[in-house]
Amino acid sequence: MDDYAYVHFLVLALLAPVLLLCGTAAQILRLPLITGYVLGGIVVGPYCLGILNVDALQALAVVDHACLAIIAFSAGAELQIGDVRRIKKQVTCITLGVCIATWLSVFGLLMAIAPSLPMTASLPTSQSAAVVSLAATLMMARSPASMIAVLKETGGRGPYSSLVMAVVIVKDVVVFICFAVNIEMSDVVMRKSGEGFGISILFEPVASLAVSTVLGLMFGILIGRLLGVPARPFNVLLRRLPPAAQTRAKAVMRTAAIALLAMSIFWTALQLHAEPLLACVLAGIITTNRKGEAASKGIHEDLGTALTHLMPLVNMAFFSLAGASLLLGRVVATLWVAVGVYTVRLLAIYLGSWVGAWMGETPTEHRRKVWQGMITQAGVAMGLAKAVAARFPSWGPDFVFLMMSVIMMNLFTGPSMFRSAVISTGEARALQLPSVSNDTSFPSPKKLADGLADDDGRHKHEDLRHKHSPSALLGRSESL
Repeated sequence: MDDYAYVHFLVLALLAPVLLLCGTAAQILRLPLITGYVLGGIVVGPYCLGILNVDALQALAVVDHACLAIIAFSAGAELQIGDVRRIKKQVTCITLGVCIATWLSVFGLLMAIAPSLPMTASLPTSQSAAVVSLAATLMMARSPASMIAVLKETGGRGPYSSLVMAVVIVKDVVVFICFAVNIEMSDVVMRKSGEGFGISILFEPVASLAVSTVLGLMFGILIGRLLGVPARPFNVLLRRLPPAAQTRAKAVMRTAAIALLAMSIFWTALQLHAEPLLACVLAGIITTNRKGEAASKGIHEDLGTALTHLMPLVNMAFFSLAGASLLLGRVVATLWVAVGVYTVRLLAIYLGSWVGAWMGETPTEHRRKVWQGMITQAGVAMGLAKAVAARFPSWGPDFVFLMMSVIMMNLFTGPSMFRSAVISTGEARALQLPSVSNDTSFPSPKKLADGLADDDGRHKHEDLRHKHSPSALLGRSESL
């Protein structure tokens, strides 16, 4: 298989235009973009047409790793600490409320039915608890990029949109950290079950997390420095080009450099037995939050532009391969469990967000709607699930099938719920939305315009302040 690995890469490259068309078709049908990629992957995968067979999926694991590296780095780059600090009490309380309620609810449900689940039926209680803890942690994840897509569609701008965006970004960083701790402890439990827990055993996950942190800091500083200086070594080659061509060439080189560095973080962490996703997300945070840089706005803009160029291809490759690896029979067999997890998660998000908003003294009109922005899951959750499958091949595939079913339910229902919340709070600037223009449950465009007129002056300063933030620049498709 290794001798012909290049053939599988060539096949994936030839399939790329078809898979991109699948995503476009999904958008025409008013479905999430990545849904089209997943369905396209299922069709070309080993269980339908067989164009991408099992050997191909194994050979293309390196593509999976590259996509995961960029997705994790992008998630970290979303977090701007300066913006969160202004509303830190609300963000902290809501994040804690949603995370705690979601984890406890999903953990309790899955532990209660663990003996009947394919992924835990043959495991002892301690190992079942480790598996279920990973699933509960994964259910805390949210999709920042799908939120950005909804805000772009509705023109959403205001205190509610800003609050939900900040909570989602902070929550995903918390999820990466919790996931890294969980997967390391799960690895210890699976390998050392019955041997007892000593200091030497507990040292392994601690060392892994420490190495991941150091890698993230080092690469974050390196990428920030590269973005903070002009491309002097290439100026001699580029100055012969027209100005427009120079700009495009520099953008391409910058994008390629960020992609290569993100992949370098991932593979370096793998070689050092560290947590690659945690290292990548920390590198993204450090890159976008470096202090004392005179050209910080330019760094944010360059980073956002580069990631915007990368994400369409990353989405297509990652979600198509995810679809190709799905065993549809197993997904259907666990559908009843997925519906239960989806329902419990929804109720937990509602309760946790309301309690957190109340404790954080969030305005009353927003407390009842915060939960609607916490539902969608996509790339981050799928990436974490696939990382579990790669780490634990004995029960990991069954884990992925269950998690994928829940993620797809959240992906189908979440964006429309958040869109309705943005419109009903009066923060939708794009007032003529076809999907709501005839819906009497929403305020009319005239009422929205009247309500927004008084807010325009208040938001002008905020608009200028956020103009160069990565969140404003990352006009990505639903990837995270």
